[in-house]
Amino acid sequence: MNNIVPIIESIDGNKVVPNAETIYRDCVMLVVKHPKEKKYLYLHNILFGWNVLVQGGIEKGENEYASALRELKEETGFYDVKSIKKLDFYMDNVYYAAHKKQNRYAVIQTFYIELKSLKQVEHEQESEILFDTYDNLFEIFGEPFRHHFYLLGIALKKQKNVVSNDESKLGTLTLVNHKVTYRNLDERPDKKNSNF
Repeated sequence: MNNIVPIIESIDGNKVVPNAETIYRDCVMLVVKHPKEKKYLYLHNILFGWNVLVQGGIEKGENEYASALRELKEETGFYDVKSIKKLDFYMDNVYYAAHKKQNRYAVIQTFYIELKSLKQVEHEQESEILFDTYDNLFEIFGEPFRHHFYLLGIALKKQKNVVSNDESKLGTLTLVNHKVTYRNLDERPDKKNSNF
């Protein structure tokens, strides 16, 4: 397991807002593979124009696997899963969530999910559900969500599922509008040791 956790803090339009409430959340972020193509799911938020991976908070009393499957179903309607794997990689994300009007400190656990089919149930309609290749997603995520591309690369590298024309990009952290620091996995972030 990787014992060093990158802390990725936005320093652009999503930077922490002084005096806004700060919420600390354990979260899941999902790398979801198309059932037949070497393409990966992302959401295009219609209101804000964001392109992101599926993510969400872990509810009280819920295990990480249940949370990952619930978020997948709630945000996309997809439920027919071939496989789900928790990756031994954590990432912290510090940002201002404009849609919630809160600062967020998210401790993110990554899951790799392969869909068996594109069968869906009714779900939230805040975002378009799209798939694209790893190489195209570099531009699609853009800033300020380049860390989603980084996380996608880590997931694919751990799956030994190399799908890029440029393998050197896989899992490489190159961010412009973010500050990156690190913590040890056993050093749990909380309000007492936060810088904001």
